Amino acid sequence: MGAPQNGCGPATLIMTRWPVLEVVSVQVAPNRMPYVWTTVPSGQGLYMPANPPVGLYGSVAPTAAAEGGQGILVSSEYVNWTYGRNGLAIQVQYINGWPHCGLTSAVMASESELQVDDCTGWAITSPLTGTTGATGTVYDAGSQEVIQVTAASVTQGPGTLTLASPLQNGHAAGVMVSTLPQSVVWAAILLSAAQALTRGATSTTVLQAPGGKSSGGSDRATSLAKQARDILAPFARII
Repeated sequence: MGAPQNGCGPATLIMTRWPVLEVVSVQVAPNRMPYVWTTVPSGQGLYMPANPPVGLYGSVAPTAAAEGGQGILVSSEYVNWTYGRNGLAIQVQYINGWPHCGLTSAVMASESELQVDDCTGWAITSPLTGTTGATGTVYDAGSQEVIQVTAASVTQGPGTLTLASPLQNGHAAGVMVSTLPQSVVWAAILLSAAQALTRGATSTTVLQAPGGKSSGGSDRATSLAKQARDILAPFARII
């Protein structure tokens, strides 16, 4: 954390997981046991994600970027140098990651609700745009479509997602609905193909040609895996 002195800008808490979507609660205590916790009041702008993902909420198209951060800002009224270095113990509860779920029951075209196995993160209100609900993709082959969520029946676990507009297509139970960046989905496809080639499920050998070289399944698998790692490089975070 860092707040140079009392009365200065907010402290920044670095979390282990990202992107931070919402801060649920923050508690602080002098760093001596037994801890006597003070809860930072909610709803007063005293804490928030330092870098909320911009394209996830209040957007008409799913994001393709590695956006968002792992920092949380807390008012210097509660996190400061009053007790010196390492003088505070801090507990934070937050929601992180990209909302991701599967349909638990089939849905027909023109319906505006989805029964899913996890509502976590889908109905968060963005501190930047003030809009509620994430934008994601229903991954269903030729029936793939983009959805915008406006509400969820529960904050986490199985429940119902309410959509901003009716579905264009029907979808079967088990279909994936996700806000994961498109680049991550593509990297997963490449890694799956590399795994299949490594196991020998599909392998081809071509004759030596000028300017080229013979290649088999293992060479192709290595190439696909490298492409996937390059795509995922921007998502790496160092704690």
